[in-house]
Amino acid sequence: MTVPNGDAEHPSKEPDPDRIPTQAELDAEDMAEIARKSKDSEHRDRYPARPVDPGVPPLALTRDARVAWLIAGAACLVWVIYGFAHVSDITDLLADRLRPGLEKVPDVDPAEKAKSMAAFWPPAFLIGIPVLMALTWPMLVAIATKHSRNLRNVYMSTLVVLLLFVPVCADLLFNYPGSPRWVWAMAWVQFGFLILSILMTLRSSVGQWLPPSMRVRPMRAARGG
Repeated sequence: MTVPNGDAEHPSKEPDPDRIPTQAELDAEDMAEIARKSKDSEHRDRYPARPVDPGVPPLALTRDARVAWLIAGAACLVWVIYGFAHVSDITDLLADRLRPGLEKVPDVDPAEKAKSMAAFWPPAFLIGIPVLMALTWPMLVAIATKHSRNLRNVYMSTLVVLLLFVPVCADLLFNYPGSPRWVWAMAWVQFGFLILSILMTLRSSVGQWLPPSMRVRPMRAARGG
C-alpha cells in the first residue's frame, strides 16, 4: 500500500500577501499601538530624562540668591556674637519678662520656672538658628551644581522654618528698653534677606533652567484575575 504524501494532502499554509486584514485585526493592532505609546508616555512622565547639559545656571541662582544669603548670614553673625557676649544680661531680662505670666500658674514657683525657661531659650536660639542657617548654604550652592529642583524645595522649606524662629528670637532676646535697637534690627535684616533669597530661587529663569517636576500619579488598582 502506498502511503500518501502528507505534504500533498496537507499543504503548508503560507500568508497571502494579497489578503486584506479584517476590521477586527486592524482594531486589535491599533489598540496595541495605543497601549504601547501610553505606557511609554507614562514612563517618560514618571521618570523624565535629565538633560545632558542644562546650560549655565541663571544669575538669579548663582549670584542674587547667594548675595542675599550672605547678607542675611552676616546680620545673623552680628546678633549671635552680641547675644553670646551678653547672654547673662539677656537671661535676666527674659526671666523678669516671663515671671508675671507664670504667677497665675498653680503649683509652680514663678521665679524658679522663669529662671529655668530663661536659661534655656537664649542658648537654644543662639546656637540653633546659626547652625540651621549654615546648613542652608551648601543646599543653595548644590541647587546649581546638582541641577536639582528637589534641593531647591528643601532649601526653601528650611528657610521657612528659620523665618518662623527669627522674629521670636529677636523679640525674646533683644526687644528690651535697655537693649540696643541695632541688634534687634539685625535679626530683622536677616529675616528680610532670607525672604529675598527665597524669591530669587523662585524667579522664572530659575524655574525654566531646573528640570521639570515629577508628576505624582495615583497607583493603579490591581486588575482581578
